[in-house]
Amino acid sequence: MANDISRAMTRLKHRDIRTRRRAVRTLFEHDDPSVLDAFKALLDDEDGWFVSKALDAYRMWGVVAGPDAVSTLLQHRNLDVRRAGANLLGPLGDAGLELSLLALSDGDGVVQRKAAKALLRFEELNVAERLMDHANMAVRSTGVHHPALSEKRLRAALEDDHEQVREAALEVVLNQGMDLDMNAFVPFLEANQQTVNILIWVAEHQPEGLGELTARLESHHMKAVSDHLRNHVLESDDALIQHLLSVGVLEPVARWVIRQDAAEDELRWQLINDDRLHVIERSKLLERLVGRANESDVVERAEHLMATTEEELLKVACENLSTAASELRS
Repeated sequence: MANDISRAMTRLKHRDIRTRRRAVRTLFEHDDPSVLDAFKALLDDEDGWFVSKALDAYRMWGVVAGPDAVSTLLQHRNLDVRRAGANLLGPLGDAGLELSLLALSDGDGVVQRKAAKALLRFEELNVAERLMDHANMAVRSTGVHHPALSEKRLRAALEDDHEQVREAALEVVLNQGMDLDMNAFVPFLEANQQTVNILIWVAEHQPEGLGELTARLESHHMKAVSDHLRNHVLESDDALIQHLLSVGVLEPVARWVIRQDAAEDELRWQLINDDRLHVIERSKLLERLVGRANESDVVERAEHLMATTEEELLKVACENLSTAASELRS
């Protein structure tokens, strides 16, 4: 086998392209990381096939070979080669610290971002500072997630010049439960950023401020909240739903309830009968009950509402329920 490998490595420089390609295939078949250095020259080959095979070899064996092999890629003049090297910084683990710091100075933003992600594993404060002092906003957006980042720097990132950094910093602040003044949330709500997470944070940490916060919510915020409830909430005893109900933010809750089964009927009828909820939302809740018009409780509640409401839209919905119930009985 050693002879086969040695012969194949020699043939990588052969003038006949078919011989060179067979040599490449032979080296891959033996799956031996020690041959990686033989692929280094192919990174500069004029034939793209050999360049791609050289990159495949580095992807397969580069991490095993160690930092020097990855450094070969990161120092290459070809951008695609450097990006391939940047992809190996994370898998290098602890051995990738110095290379990742060097890669932050690469002229390519993709290489910089991949280096920044690899540096999150290193808990040194100076690494966090390097990330936050970087000119690339994507690197700073990654840097706010660094475990050694000080609270002072994290708070400062909330006022970064770039929206992407500010939003990333807010996400970390909310996840950490860090104390914030309610006014700090206003710019993010105006930009429709992290609306749901802000609501959850306020509900958990400053519930007395929910009324003030929800008064600032607009239609586009309601959609974000509705989407969150639909995708993540299973029962009406969820803390966010209860807080929304307590401050009268009913529209997102109604849009969640409309998709629920009979287990949430009490909340459903509570909303149907609540004058604070827009009549169109109340009517939609009623319309969804047509398929259950054979249930006596549904019919009785609808008849009571029809007799007491002054809203024409609700009366029509109740009449439709009553008609459906009569047809089912006949």
